[in-house]
Amino acid sequence: MATSEDPHEATAAREPAAAPTGQRKRSPYAMSKGDASARNIAWALGLTLGCVGLAGVIFFGVGRTVDREVPETSRLDVGASAQRAQEQAPFTVAEPALGKDWAPRAADYEAGERPTWTLRYTAPSNSLVTLVESEEVSAADLSTAMPGARTDGETTIEGVECQKLSADGEQSGISCQDEDWGLIIHGKTDEKELASAAKAAIGSIQDGAAGAKR
Repeated sequence: MATSEDPHEATAAREPAAAPTGQRKRSPYAMSKGDASARNIAWALGLTLGCVGLAGVIFFGVGRTVDREVPETSRLDVGASAQRAQEQAPFTVAEPALGKDWAPRAADYEAGERPTWTLRYTAPSNSLVTLVESEEVSAADLSTAMPGARTDGETTIEGVECQKLSADGEQSGISCQDEDWGLIIHGKTDEKELASAAKAAIGSIQDGAAGAKR
C-alpha cells in the first residue's frame, strides 16, 4: 500500500545542509604553515648574516691597508732580539732607535757562511722598510735585496759613505759600507724615510762598537 510523503520532509531532504556557523572561511591571503615556516627561516638567516657582516666590519675594518696600531704587549722587542743576535754575529748588530711612528715587524738573524741581521719596519708612510746588515755588502746581496738595483748617486750618513739605489717596482734603497759591516736599507718609499732609518741604524752600530771597546 502506497504511503503519502510529507511535502515539508521532501523539501528538507533536497536542500543541502547548512555549513556550521562556528567555522571561519579561510582568507585567500592567509599563509599556510609551510609558508610561515619558510618566512621565519629566511628572517633568521638574514639576521645571522647581518650580525656576521657587522662583526667582520668591526673586527677587520673597512678599506684598511696596513694596520700600524700594534698593542704594546704585542710589539716586537727589537732590543731583546738584537741582544740575542749579537751573541752570534761577527759584526756589531744594528739596533736603530726610531720613533713611535715606526712599527717594528720582524727581526731575524741568520748564521752561516754569510751571517745576516734583518729588520723590517712599517714606516710613517705605511711602507715596509727593510734593513739588512752583514759583514760586507756584495753584488749578490744587492741583487737579492733589490733585483736590478742601479746606483743613483752617493751620500754620506753619520760619516759613512753610502750609495743611493733604485730598482724596478718603485724600489729605492741606500747601501753603506764601513770597515767591519755593510748595510742595505730598501723599500717602496722616499729617500727621506730611508735616510732616517739608515741614520738611526748606523748611529746604533757606532754606539755599540764604541761601547764594546770600553
